[in-house]
Amino acid sequence: MNLIFLRRIITTSIGRKLVMAATGLLLVGFVSFHLMSNLILLNGRETYNAYVAHLTGMPFLLLIEIGLFSLFLIHIFMGAYVRWEDFRNSPAGYEKRNWQGGRTIGSATMLYSAATILIFAVYHVFTFRFSDHSMGFYEMVTNAFRDPVYTAIYTLGALAIILHLSHGVQSIFQTLGINHLKYTPFIKFGGWIMALAMVAFALLPLIFLFEAETYLMGVFR
Repeated sequence: MNLIFLRRIITTSIGRKLVMAATGLLLVGFVSFHLMSNLILLNGRETYNAYVAHLTGMPFLLLIEIGLFSLFLIHIFMGAYVRWEDFRNSPAGYEKRNWQGGRTIGSATMLYSAATILIFAVYHVFTFRFSDHSMGFYEMVTNAFRDPVYTAIYTLGALAIILHLSHGVQSIFQTLGINHLKYTPFIKFGGWIMALAMVAFALLPLIFLFEAETYLMGVFR
């Protein structure tokens, strides 16, 4: 990509919002993939360990992780910068300019949910990155889920993701110019559906905490 073109993008307000939307869209894809990966836990030890072994054996895995981490940082930086710009330039108007029709709990808490997700993500990565992998990935994850403290933190992080996506998904489409009175209600509804799908993130550790996985494994096999 031309460096001059890239510089023009990140030095304009519209360009920064487009970068935030694009990185947000990619991160929504990752979160959805991560959720589906987590649900494989309900297929049992052998299936999950085989799946994770396949993932960790992928070539260029480190580069993929670095790229994902970079996306996360860019999205956070651009989001904070854009919010600060809007607040500085039009603090009163910005609060009223939320998807053509008032604030929602998701839009009103975007900064707080983002900060919560950031703290949770760092804690989550460190928990599993530096755990004892010799016991097997299935055991490592399910043991963490059977810890009430970790489950409480994980559930809080999942709730932050739900709140963030409830406004974030529709905001992505708005920023990308897909904003029409005819389609906006469907986009808003789709955003909530995506957010509510993340409830599974919160339910999964609770399933293992209360040892209810045996009742569900037959459904997923």
